[in-house]
Amino acid sequence: MAERIKNPLAQALGLVLSGMRDKMGGISSSQAASKLGLAGSHYRMVEAGSAILQPSRAIRVVQTFPAVQFIPLCQLLVSIQILDGARQSLMDMRTTTALLIEANPALAKVLNKLNSLWKVIETGNSADVADAIVTGGLKDQLCSFLTTEPVTLSADDIDNFMSPTYDHPLSGRLYGKIGNILQGVAPFYLDAVLQLIDNLKNVAPRVTAEELARWEILHRNRFSHIIGIVRKPEIIVDVSTFDYGYFWEEDFRKVVIIYRDGSPRLAKRVHDKIADNLRKKFEAERIKYERHLQTFDSVVNEKLIIRFARDKAADIDEILLHGAVPMNNLWAYIMVNGYVVPFIDNATPDSTGPGLFGTSLGYDETSEKLSKIRKLCSDIGLAL
Repeated sequence: MAERIKNPLAQALGLVLSGMRDKMGGISSSQAASKLGLAGSHYRMVEAGSAILQPSRAIRVVQTFPAVQFIPLCQLLVSIQILDGARQSLMDMRTTTALLIEANPALAKVLNKLNSLWKVIETGNSADVADAIVTGGLKDQLCSFLTTEPVTLSADDIDNFMSPTYDHPLSGRLYGKIGNILQGVAPFYLDAVLQLIDNLKNVAPRVTAEELARWEILHRNRFSHIIGIVRKPEIIVDVSTFDYGYFWEEDFRKVVIIYRDGSPRLAKRVHDKIADNLRKKFEAERIKYERHLQTFDSVVNEKLIIRFARDKAADIDEILLHGAVPMNNLWAYIMVNGYVVPFIDNATPDSTGPGLFGTSLGYDETSEKLSKIRKLCSDIGLAL
């Protein structure tokens, strides 16, 4: 290496700023320096990559170069400073770059462009590195990064975005995971997935009781609560289709059934009936359910809650509307991670015919139903 290593990020920033001056009508480096509060010679060293801009200059930079966005600029200037502390060796710079990518994935596309520069930095001179910054795409990538306004979300927004949850019916905690989900996925596949999602938007899935029972078994260690909004509480008495083994899962807390038709006394009768039916089912397969039977009474009494929604018939009717179609039961599965998976059906306690219909709700309808369910639970004094 014929000369001391320059900071390649600083050198790339200098090339970007020089290009921006040209696009701004060719303002001189002296004019840019004056606006930044720097000496002309110092600013020329910045554009050459021989000096670095301090983060304290960030506000003046965005005032001087209107296309530059404040947040990505600050990320870049701090990264330049960190990388500048590793200029004693090429190996240290490469290691620091890898750590920066891990610490700030937003800069990954820019920093990954350095991979094609290390050999040039090791064997060439500053002019060779500058040419490689341009031809290798680092300059264009950095310019795009600096001029793209980031999505600004608060901490609460980041934790509560997109997928509905019971606590946040209009949003959920998916946003913070999207980056990790998409990393390493080829754009070809992402495009195929987006096309599939677009095709499914207006297609309602048809879900039978047997399919829902299979879904429960597959996910029984992944949901913590089930809220059932039903017309008749007797709908849950038949235990032949559903397993109910999730009552004994470590993370499962309770089933809450809120019913419309009947009287308060019906709650105890239904509770006793389902407990009796479930006990008989378990005793018939004692080997499979031996552990469940040992704590049967305490678990069922603690985790099965049935409530009559006195004077709330109109609210339940509204919750049980699927579009404009009245349904009979809505089941909201609150997953351990907070997301909610809802199903709605028209089953009745004595219905067994082919006309039964069940489906899982779409995003907007899920958000709407969760808001109403939370209000209903609050109105009848029920807390999860």
